[in-house]
Amino acid sequence: MSAPTRTRSGNQFLDRDTLIAVAADLADTNGWSELTMSKVAEAVDRHVSSLYSHVDDLDALRRDIALLAVTELGDVVREASIGRSGADALTAIAEAERDFARAHPGRMAALRGHLGVDDPEFRTQALRIAQPIRLVLGSFGLNEQQVAIAHRVFSATVRGLIEPGTPLGTADDDIALQASVTLFVTALQSGNWPTL
Repeated sequence: MSAPTRTRSGNQFLDRDTLIAVAADLADTNGWSELTMSKVAEAVDRHVSSLYSHVDDLDALRRDIALLAVTELGDVVREASIGRSGADALTAIAEAERDFARAHPGRMAALRGHLGVDDPEFRTQALRIAQPIRLVLGSFGLNEQQVAIAHRVFSATVRGLIEPGTPLGTADDDIALQASVTLFVTALQSGNWPTL
């Protein structure tokens, strides 16, 4: 991310990071598909043309929101894993991801939409999500190949339970997440986790 720029409008300054955070909050509130430059300009009380001193266009702003989201989720996952191990750590990580998705649906849409893009900065931040998960998985005695498989399965399971279109708010959803993590941990502890 380039260094923040500041634009003066009246007696207030708007910096790039604030603009991205406001846009991300708008996406969370109104929906990812509803995000436009004019709506962001209205939210920060600026003329839309002044936003272009901070971002090139809507696509660039969307990429910046994806970077913000992957960075924030990396912090959430790391925090959830601190001081925990094994099943407790995996449960805490899954619940933290679920809570983040509930609170930030626009950010999650940005993150998901950017997963296949060739973006080294995004990939570097995404590693911050992967590293704590892989460390926990390795603690079950898995080798490197098995950790890679387990990580894919764990992430796909959690993502599948927190995807848009799922209610994300009922007790049944919480039970399903807990049951999935329990089943996953049972498979890990069985000693028969597959290798490529």
